[in-house]
Amino acid sequence: MRRDRVHVRVYLAGILIVGIAAYLLIAVYKLHFSEKIILSSKAGNVRRGLIMDRQKNILAMSVERESLYAEPKKIKDAASTAAVLSRLLGMSKDILEIKLKNPVDFVWLRRKIDDETAAKIKELKIDGLFFKKEMQRAYPSGSLAANILGFVGIDGSGLEGMEYKFDGVLSHSSGASDDEYASGDSLVLTIDRFVQHQAEKAVGDAVKNTGAIQGVVLVMEVKTGKILAIGKYPSFDPNRYAASSPRQRQHYTVTDSFEPGSTLKIIAMALLLELFPSLDRRYLCQGRVEVADTVISCIGVHGQVSPADIIKYSCNAGIIQAMKDVKKKDMYDFLKKFGFGARTGIELPGESEGILRPLAKWSGLSKYSMAIGQEISVTSIQLAAAFSAVGNQGVYMLPTVIEAIERDDGTLVRSFFPRSKGNIISKETARKLLSMMKVAVESGTGKRAAIAYYIVLGKTGTAQKSRPGGGYDPGRETAIFVGLAPYPDPEICILVVLDEPSGASGGAVAAPVFARVAERILPYLGVRDKPITSSGIIAEKRESFRFDGSTMPDFTGCTLAESVRNISIMRKAVSVSTSWHGTGRVFRQQPLPGTKLASRSRIKLYLKEE
Repeated sequence: MRRDRVHVRVYLAGILIVGIAAYLLIAVYKLHFSEKIILSSKAGNVRRGLIMDRQKNILAMSVERESLYAEPKKIKDAASTAAVLSRLLGMSKDILEIKLKNPVDFVWLRRKIDDETAAKIKELKIDGLFFKKEMQRAYPSGSLAANILGFVGIDGSGLEGMEYKFDGVLSHSSGASDDEYASGDSLVLTIDRFVQHQAEKAVGDAVKNTGAIQGVVLVMEVKTGKILAIGKYPSFDPNRYAASSPRQRQHYTVTDSFEPGSTLKIIAMALLLELFPSLDRRYLCQGRVEVADTVISCIGVHGQVSPADIIKYSCNAGIIQAMKDVKKKDMYDFLKKFGFGARTGIELPGESEGILRPLAKWSGLSKYSMAIGQEISVTSIQLAAAFSAVGNQGVYMLPTVIEAIERDDGTLVRSFFPRSKGNIISKETARKLLSMMKVAVESGTGKRAAIAYYIVLGKTGTAQKSRPGGGYDPGRETAIFVGLAPYPDPEICILVVLDEPSGASGGAVAAPVFARVAERILPYLGVRDKPITSSGIIAEKRESFRFDGSTMPDFTGCTLAESVRNISIMRKAVSVSTSWHGTGRVFRQQPLPGTKLASRSRIKLYLKEE
């Protein structure tokens, strides 16, 4: 009797478990294939916020597109439908036919189709084909600042760059929304589109001319820490990110570190001047120096050299002899104070700490090696911030790439202000270092960085790259130049890094890149006797946008940024969707100005360069 009861309980438990498993399987099936669940999702109903440069030029925006899906059970002739769609979509007929014969309720055929193609498919009026409106991320300036911006995936989530770092902000609406879409908050970057273009053009040409693997030009405001440009080559077009390689998408400036070579002589000299303010010794350079049972070569025989001569000629022998009176701990603490071996905190994902080994792992040679930029690895951001501190009378400003977060209508959500670590060296030490770097450009290793109308200063560096098994490979080098302008009160720091140029030094190939960028951006930024304001150049004032709430306004002459702002104003009164075509200023629009707008009107704006 008891045994029968046990059997009954086992059977009931088995039936219950099978029932639960069947229910879960059905639920998973519906979740994966159900048309209703997929199409009722609100995840795609957010118009992702804009990303703009500091002048409010749009670098990333969202536009409405049509996505094509099918209900295969309603398709009468899968083969013929696939053949027609294949020609319009540029897809394989066989793949389309397999999708259309799939015994499911829902299948995507092509996401985010252009308006013209969608219109042609709609004209076919094929049963079983349907469209859903989705938002597509667009980058009007193509590859400009691509490594900063990053990109989003097919479902609209940020995958790299600022799109990834601020995904929650860009996809979160803190303001009003229309009937169809909520508008995410927007980012205003410190990047300046013109400066970014000049940096990218200069580094691209330099990489091509020298045969380098890759290169970077970084421009930073000395007094604020704001990054005006990070030009990297090779780059990619985020509108077609899938066609790019990992090297193109890699943000070398932030994620990779390198030995800084002789640029670190400036930091070593800063330490010497802080410890020995009246330093006025002379050192003998015979083209080589022996220290800790190791012979280190110099780039020439410089004879008797002063501290200023060490920087002017980039003399290894001189700086190594000068460092003999410096304790290892003082050197380590000083490098930490300059931010080496730690992330700067810049608002870009994947930032590297560089390499600064703990003091316990230093050898007897380490402090001398680091004085000439070996046994230490830094990022471009770290090095530019360190030199900017020297140019800012010893005050270290934390680097930043974001200016503000705004709502869709332009109202402020949050401002980002310059942050400082305070004085890391004295004003007098900074003044002496600037004077030394000025001479290095006038008559030393950095002569090719000189430009007309401005007194510039800087330091060259050429660093051998290490082998995987240890030691250095003389055939692989990094060419570096870090410069400041103008003297004696610098406002801009420009860093140039070229990775493995063909047999060339920092003074030969990196310094001219600095000159090219500096001579173009300094006049543009208005650098004369006055500092750059935190807001940059004042934008041209335009007549206020007028909208009566029901009539199509005139967009003719509006830039893309102005058009987006004006559409945001319109959405407060009427539900409209918009598509933009081209770049520049609006020259044609649909509907025409003065047309009465119906609910859910679609506005098309056509732009062209002036």
